[in-house]
Amino acid sequence: MDNQVTTTVDVVKAIDPKLTSELSDDTIQALISNAGLIALGDRIPKIVEIDGEQVPIRDMATRYMTLHLIATSTGKAGQGITEEKVDVLEKHYADTTSLDWLNKSPWGQAYLRLFQEYGDYGVTKYGVVQH
Repeated sequence: MDNQVTTTVDVVKAIDPKLTSELSDDTIQALISNAGLIALGDRIPKIVEIDGEQVPIRDMATRYMTLHLIATSTGKAGQGITEEKVDVLEKHYADTTSLDWLNKSPWGQAYLRLFQEYGDYGVTKYGVVQH
């Protein structure tokens, strides 16, 4: 793949304009940096070959994590609001108490899928040796 894809503010905004509309470019850039470190820490590879093509898995993971960080920290999605009525103020909240953090947004779920497929998922870091 000659033109390596990178995660930029414009790319993140284009993926979900509604979610990112109220955030500054500096905020999105900071979240991209954090998301990239999370993906690197989770040992998601930079490139994976699938059917003879190079796929930028870490870029995908960085985008998904960036959008997940936004979705879980700002606006109605971060508050768990699924519906809001203005005339007679009424809000409906999603019950997210039983969900782990990555399952609280579709972007987190997409990240989790990549992590489980390509990351350090399921690798035993500590083992017990019986004597």
